[in-house]
Amino acid sequence: MIRIAWSNLRSATGRLSAAMIAIAVSVAFIVAALLFAQAFGDTLRNQVRAEWAGADVAITATASDDPTAAGEAPPLTKSTAETVADVDGVEHAQLTESAYVAVGAGTTSVTGAATNLPQGQTETVDGSAPDSDDELMLREADAKTLGVGVGDTITLGEFDGQRQSSVDGPDFTVSGIMPGSSSAGMKLYLTEDGLASAPGELVPDSIRIVAADGPDRSALAEAVESALADAGADQGVSVRTVDQVVDEQIESLSNTSDMLSTVGIAFGLLAAGVAALVISNTFNVLVASRTRVLALFRAVGASRTQVRGASVIESLTLGVVGSVIGVGLGLLIGWGLSSVVGALWMPEFAEISPSVSAFVVGPVVGILVTLAAGMVPAIRASRVSPIEALRPVDVPPATPKVRWVRMTLSVLLGAAGIGLCLLGTSSHSVLMGIVGCFALFVALLIGAKVFVPPLVALFARIVGLITRRSPAVKLAGRSASTAGGRTASTTGALLIGITLVTAVVVGSSSLQRTLELATAQDTPVDLVVSTAGHSGADDAKIASVLDDSPIVEDRVNVPAPTAKVSAGGTDDSGDVAIASAEAAADSPVLRSDGYDVDEGTILIDPKSMGLDADADVDGTTATIRLGGQDIDLTIETSFAVPAGTALVSGADAESIEAAAGGGAAEQTWAKIADDASSSQIEALASDLDAVDASADASAAQTRAEFSSLFQVALAVVLGLLAAAVVIAIIGVSNTLTLSVMDRRREGALLRALGFTRAAMSRMITIESLLMTVIALIVGGVVGTFFGWVGTASIMPAAANPVLSVPWAQIGLIGVAAVLAAFLASAIPARSMSRIVPAKGMSME
Repeated sequence: MIRIAWSNLRSATGRLSAAMIAIAVSVAFIVAALLFAQAFGDTLRNQVRAEWAGADVAITATASDDPTAAGEAPPLTKSTAETVADVDGVEHAQLTESAYVAVGAGTTSVTGAATNLPQGQTETVDGSAPDSDDELMLREADAKTLGVGVGDTITLGEFDGQRQSSVDGPDFTVSGIMPGSSSAGMKLYLTEDGLASAPGELVPDSIRIVAADGPDRSALAEAVESALADAGADQGVSVRTVDQVVDEQIESLSNTSDMLSTVGIAFGLLAAGVAALVISNTFNVLVASRTRVLALFRAVGASRTQVRGASVIESLTLGVVGSVIGVGLGLLIGWGLSSVVGALWMPEFAEISPSVSAFVVGPVVGILVTLAAGMVPAIRASRVSPIEALRPVDVPPATPKVRWVRMTLSVLLGAAGIGLCLLGTSSHSVLMGIVGCFALFVALLIGAKVFVPPLVALFARIVGLITRRSPAVKLAGRSASTAGGRTASTTGALLIGITLVTAVVVGSSSLQRTLELATAQDTPVDLVVSTAGHSGADDAKIASVLDDSPIVEDRVNVPAPTAKVSAGGTDDSGDVAIASAEAAADSPVLRSDGYDVDEGTILIDPKSMGLDADADVDGTTATIRLGGQDIDLTIETSFAVPAGTALVSGADAESIEAAAGGGAAEQTWAKIADDASSSQIEALASDLDAVDASADASAAQTRAEFSSLFQVALAVVLGLLAAAVVIAIIGVSNTLTLSVMDRRREGALLRALGFTRAAMSRMITIESLLMTVIALIVGGVVGTFFGWVGTASIMPAAANPVLSVPWAQIGLIGVAAVLAAFLASAIPARSMSRIVPAKGMSME
């Protein structure tokens, strides 16, 4: 049995190389994903440890089980820290607080947390720790994000939780830059006095305790807990050693790295599934080409078990060798990814380290997949009878037949899958949609042997008519449709990659478009420019800035007189620009039908009237004081209106404009291009600020952030799918190479009949293109359906899912697939064209 396997391996080394590459790529993907996820987890752990460096015991607030306790005083206070500082063994106790703020540096504007500098954390890579109330320190990764260095200025503004307000607060000078990055977003470290002057509400985080020489951390934690109990300050707090706090935070953060591992393994299994099709196809062809050899083995005494065992050993050897190569390749990929992330994103990103999971999961998957893929060919090899050795070597002509069982199973499973997909979209069930898509996809793979060969033959006839019955096209179609199993398996591997890529592209575009249309109903105006409160504003300069901007598609001026607006029963009021909801109804600047405001109602943000954002003023009366008149309207709260602006109906706007008299102020409403980036929008807002105009581009900024998020997610998923696509292309090349080996006598005969080398090469290339085009058509249609199902299943019942097909991206997929088909056929086509007629005819 071993001798038979060794003989088979030596005679088919070249034929098995492509299958070995396929399994190596899939194993490398899994190994690299696990190594990268582990390095990411190590990075998070190092960040957590660095943030707690220098402390020995920590006091943190515990979550309250009583929902009515939200308004109670926080358990962590300065008095609590003073109580702890008096405990024996405590050298220092520091209350750390933080506030969410808007952070601005140049044209960059993000959110972060301002906090006081913890004791013992003064290590810097540049500069020094802040020593005055107008200085701050931040970590190296955050400094790169803001594009600042020591001596640069950072402006902090208030962050209200609904939208980022303009960064117009106090300025701070960067005194130093700390190494690494924070695991909890951007952090800015200020002195105690500097933190008091920072905008935003300070929230206690913890009390960091530094131990004096003497008791260990556990004993000190017990002493602190006892002191708090004696002082009656132990309610709602937890006293633990820093080691315990770090372990708890690491455990909560490990979910992220675990998710990365899960995603990597999932896409690796997908790549391994595609590799299984390639391997199974390879062994099927090898069994067919070894019929006489296997029959001779049987004739000289080899049993079926020995022949089957030899095939299993052959696939096992292929799996082991491919997995070993994959582990080495995975190490290189993982090291490369870690180096790139460390150079471009996180300087402190941990280096990859060998792990048992990476070196076990990957090879086990590779070996099991190879064994499973080679099992059916092994059984088929054991069924070769000794009499086969006496038959002619010529392959009998294929007789067309319908695979009724396979077709019936495929139709039934496909119908069930479509039904589940439709049920998932109507009930907005993601699980139902996934199950339905999976069932439909399995039905396609099962039925590939039924519908792929006829489709290839049909498409070949169509191409033949266009090319005036080219013999090369006709023979390519005949070869592909005759070897139906081989063609269907290869096309199925391509079908997996193209379907998934199309589904991701269409699903991402549809989901993005659906969300854009949904948000456009609430925020139909991208950019609102106002000159209210700016005495030096110049309308001509504002128009010039907007007209010169490459991202402004259209603009319109709307009347917006400024008035004092107050809510009934309150003394607070604010200067608010009153605009008509119908002013730009017929203008292309609106992304939807516009704001819907009933007559007698005012759509306004409570903050515009000097109230808190959570003030309940819906249904109360708003008094508008303008031109010596008071106009009362019913309040309808909205956080979607432009900042500093309230909207009224057209009829009410006429009354307000009449009260304002002639020369009422105006706003400029503008539409921003769909492909505008966040940085371009921020640059436009800065240009408008330079001409003394205020701009509210929150709606456009939100859309740009959504678009950027989708683009990043799309790039990541397509990158993860790349392994499956590469393996599918390897499968095409492998299939064509095996086809050339099996058709040497046919090729020699064609050469003897007058076929040129170019025609022989063209025949193989056309065969590759036929399979690719069929996979493109079927995969494109099914992938588009999957994309719509995913979008409709994810969106809530109130949303209206929209199918958006990005034709440019779909076209690129098609071009890439055709180019890949050409490349995959290059070596097989060259081999076919180099067949010598006399030598080829002499081969058995």
